[in-house]
Amino acid sequence: MMTDIRNLRTFAAFVQKFDVKFDMLSIINELEDQVGLEFDFEQEARSMVRIANSFSTYGQQKRAPILVPRPIPHLVTRQVLVMEFMEGIPILRLGEEMARRGFNPDGAVARLAKSNILKDLTEAYGHMILKDGFFQADPHPGNILINDKGQIALLDYGQVKELSQRLRLDYSRFVIALHEGEPFRIGHCLERMGLVLGEKIETDPAAFLITVSGMFDTTLPPGQTKSIPFGEGSTLEKFSVKNFPKELFFVLRTVHLLRGLSVGMGIPYSCASQWKDLAKDVLCSSASSQGKNTSTCYAGRELSWKKRKNGRTLFAYGA
Repeated sequence: MMTDIRNLRTFAAFVQKFDVKFDMLSIINELEDQVGLEFDFEQEARSMVRIANSFSTYGQQKRAPILVPRPIPHLVTRQVLVMEFMEGIPILRLGEEMARRGFNPDGAVARLAKSNILKDLTEAYGHMILKDGFFQADPHPGNILINDKGQIALLDYGQVKELSQRLRLDYSRFVIALHEGEPFRIGHCLERMGLVLGEKIETDPAAFLITVSGMFDTTLPPGQTKSIPFGEGSTLEKFSVKNFPKELFFVLRTVHLLRGLSVGMGIPYSCASQWKDLAKDVLCSSASSQGKNTSTCYAGRELSWKKRKNGRTLFAYGA
């Protein structure tokens, strides 16, 4: 496995130099840091318990959006992990199961069921990423089961990621700015998180928004039916990514896997729009815990801009 990653790093360095305008080496470095954790089942069991306990706080008033299996005590070692059995069918067989039960997989009832599933899964990831800063980082279809009640069972906690508090709060600010579609606020958030673009936002604010949404939202660019981030006509041709913070890679990957499910189910939606209220709550809670004013805790600092005589646009945030 580690040899494969080293070979991948060599390949990434080559294509980054001559073709792809994206910082792929940071992503390879993050993969190398994380991959060894997948083979420690004691660590996976601890991660599973931590996430399961987090969702147990939903309590009696609201059903948790996902089910998390728990490890069986005394049946876990570094090489063996025994956990609760989760009932359900793989999410990719959902349409087939609906047809078997007499429902049109493309009908209104099926679309509502699919929409609710995506909503629950996205709510769960918002809770893990924005509120806890600790999340299951591998939501590919094979790890998602749907039971007879329409509940999601999320499996496989070998690949998890923990965000620092600063990054978690900065990403919350970014989610709000992305939902509101304000390019200069988005740019400020990206800068705080360490993501560096090769070009200035004012070059083409509309293309900048499409580029960033293509990376961090589940919506597809106008006119596209599938996501091809490095394909011909990609906005990455205009806004290259010179530095991508490796800490954000698994967030990026999670968003793209959610988008893949959205496209596969034929249910378009925006995770940024769904997460915006939670992001505001997270920022207000953080401000409150520090004794700060919560009335404008998520609004960010006021943006002002002016043009110099040479026509260059400058922007800055007030205190």
